[in-house]
Amino acid sequence: MDVIRVNNIDMLSTYYYGDALLIKKSFNIYATNDFIYFEYPVKDSSLPKTFVVQRLIGLPGDSIRLNDKNIFINGTRIEIPATIQNNYFVTIKNREADSLFHLKYHFEEGGQVSNDYDYSFSLTRAQSDSLGKDTLVKKAEVKKEKPDNYDETCFPGSPHYKWNMDHYGPIYIPRKHDTLRIDSVSLALYTLLIRVYEGNKLETRHDSILINDQITNNYVVKQNYYFVVGDNRDNANDSRVWGFLPERCIKGKVITRIRKSKP
Repeated sequence: MDVIRVNNIDMLSTYYYGDALLIKKSFNIYATNDFIYFEYPVKDSSLPKTFVVQRLIGLPGDSIRLNDKNIFINGTRIEIPATIQNNYFVTIKNREADSLFHLKYHFEEGGQVSNDYDYSFSLTRAQSDSLGKDTLVKKAEVKKEKPDNYDETCFPGSPHYKWNMDHYGPIYIPRKHDTLRIDSVSLALYTLLIRVYEGNKLETRHDSILINDQITNNYVVKQNYYFVVGDNRDNANDSRVWGFLPERCIKGKVITRIRKSKP
């Protein structure tokens, strides 16, 4: 067992910055909706290692799809936990949102976006429902991306996959011993896996793909991979941004919160 502290805002409002969590290390049996503690697989050589907690939604062999912010695992929609936050556009009627207004709704993230009493806040469904009933609020609507609105910051960052944070996939999560079919399109999905996570030499020559100097259209996976998301859905740096999570990066599973920081 080990104790770690939440060090970012990816999990608002499930966990807050500074929360102390009890971690069971070297836990190797995981389930959908587990909270796992892991090292970011994509590293910046100028920065130290970064460890975070996020929600596990994709196990090895699963197919994941996001449609209109809803998550589907192997074609089945999963329930949205009450603590999930999304970004909302909020318009106040002829006044600014003062400190009492902020205190009433416990806003953790966001602020004013125009001089016309327009705001953007990260809210749970319960917060947005309460705002919608407030006589001082003119409008509270969730921010949504349109289908096929390609976001190049989303993994794999290829125009062949016109995905965004709200409409993503379907994407298959590789498992150990899988044989992946590789071509000029799917290579975008597997370049990091083959070259960085599994340490192979990968190059393309004209229309050919070479792995360790051998022309091939297949690759056999050496380890399991996972797919994680942050509960602060529209502001998290998760698998929708950097892709598959290698099993070797997982350091443990959250057992419980032993001390909560003040929201």
